[in-house]
Amino acid sequence: MIAADLPNRRVEAWKYSDLRAALADTPLPQDAPRPAHAWGKLDGVIDRLALGLDRHALTKVRAGEEEILIERLGGEGLDASVREIQAPPGAALTRIVLQAGGGVVLNAAHVTLATGAKFRQLILADGAKLARIETHVAIEGEGAEVEMNGIYMVANGRHADLTSVVSHNVGGAKTTQLIKGVARAGGRGVFQGKIYVAHGAQKTDARQHHAALMLEEGAEINAKPELEIYADDVQCAHGNAIGALDERQLFYARARGIPEAEARAMLVEAFLNEAVPEHLPDDLRMDVLARIAGWLR
Repeated sequence: MIAADLPNRRVEAWKYSDLRAALADTPLPQDAPRPAHAWGKLDGVIDRLALGLDRHALTKVRAGEEEILIERLGGEGLDASVREIQAPPGAALTRIVLQAGGGVVLNAAHVTLATGAKFRQLILADGAKLARIETHVAIEGEGAEVEMNGIYMVANGRHADLTSVVSHNVGGAKTTQLIKGVARAGGRGVFQGKIYVAHGAQKTDARQHHAALMLEEGAEINAKPELEIYADDVQCAHGNAIGALDERQLFYARARGIPEAEARAMLVEAFLNEAVPEHLPDDLRMDVLARIAGWLR
């Protein structure tokens, strides 16, 4: 493989994450096959980059049972992995993804939900030279529920890309997605989220929201939320908001004697903490909150 084979900004799905540039100085497998078609899903990229590495995992949840899956991503060089998740009827899985630093981090998860299955996910990413975490969910059974939350925090030289596709292939299912992010000068945050509602997937309830703060001049945030709907009896909505800290809130805090740096950290922390689900086990939730507070301070 040569760097010219890798996707760059000219590829729509990678327009905010130039993998070719990120891996320009990284040794790549020489016997990896050339792509036979345009770059799309991350799996194809990983299969070619991580040729010979056993980085594919399968998680099967038993019917009617609940499980928690914790994944930690990051490391020097290339960290590439793919996970398949199968949730049969009545199963419930909570997936926690903690990404911290590293060279180039690539992770793709493919989730299939049967009738009444539940999938909850929280991604906490502080970026890397380039970090792209993809989640693809296929809802194949009525009554399935998806809750996907994410937080990215990027400083100078860090890049975090949270990309997702949720496909409602049958009706009567529900999706809620909340992504929040912050970027300092020189950091780049990316959110690409798509919710697809197939023909006949009536009574779908799908809601997606992304909000981000640019903490300093020179920060960069790119967002592309999408809805693609082919049914007429649905409740679907999406929203996107990118801005800076509310100066009125900052003034209110400072007027009560809180130093400016501490007041800014408090406001940003409260903003991000809204994306941390209350249903997480106490130890996990406290770990996530501590990571957020540590990054801010």
